[in-house]
Amino acid sequence: MRNRTVGINVRVTVTEKKKVTMLARKCGLSLSEYLRQRALGYEPGGHPPTEVFNVLDKLDEIAESCQPSAGAKIAACADEIRDLFIGGN
Repeated sequence: MRNRTVGINVRVTVTEKKKVTMLARKCGLSLSEYLRQRALGYEPGGHPPTEVFNVLDKLDEIAESCQPSAGAKIAACADEIRDLFIGGN
């Protein structure tokens, strides 16, 4: 885990803060994390709807009921999709 101990203060208008806060929420990020990512050149995407993760959970359930080789492939695909949405490695 990174040890973030240095702050950066930026003055904005009330309207600017509301807009940036809304954009951060839309991406499922804290305001600090959103600003950090934007400052470092990343473009955070919108937060996927809960239904996406519900479908991926169903795929995991299906994978558990399949033959081991097929189940492993299904689970791997679900994990890959999940990683795309949440930025996993």
